[in-house]
Parts: sequence; structure tokens; C-alpha cells
Amino acid sequence: MGELVALPKTGDVFEDVRGGDRTMRVTCHPQRGTVVVSLWVDRICRASFQLAEADLPRLQEALAGMRFEAPLEEPFDNARPGPEALPETA
Repeated sequence: MGELVALPKTGDVFEDVRGGDRTMRVTCHPQRGTVVVSLWVDRICRASFQLAEADLPRLQEALAGMRFEAPLEEPFDNARPGPEALPETA
């Protein structure tokens, strides 16, 4: 089991559109120089990702650039897109 760290005061919790008590927590850990994104089901952490502080501006830019031009015409699809659906990186 990984090291348990107290939940910091900086962060937020987001609910999954699929429901089922799924949430994503985003927390800042300045003492470690990381931002942690963790995926939860009920009270169980299913996965986590530690983003280096140096990569935070790039993530913020990527999120800020995401816009929906029009409302979704089809209901949310739980199918995970394949690699061919992802844009190529430079």
C-alpha cells in the first residue's frame, strides 16, 4: 500500500457523468512539487497520477483550449477511444 498523505486544503472534487459514486480529486502538494489527480469509487482510490509542478502550465493550457462547439448530439458513450482518436503530439 502507498504512503497515506493528509488531504491538502487546495484542490477540488469532480463527479463523473456516469454516476455510481465515481469522483476525481485534484489536489496540490507544494511540499512535494506535485499535483495529484486521483480516481475514486465510493471511498476507494482506484488510481492516481502525480503531475510534476513543471508540467502544470501545459496541463492548464490543454484544458483551457478544450471547448465544445455545439451540444453533444449523442448520449455519453462509455467506450474508451482508441489511440487513433487522440491527436498526434509534436
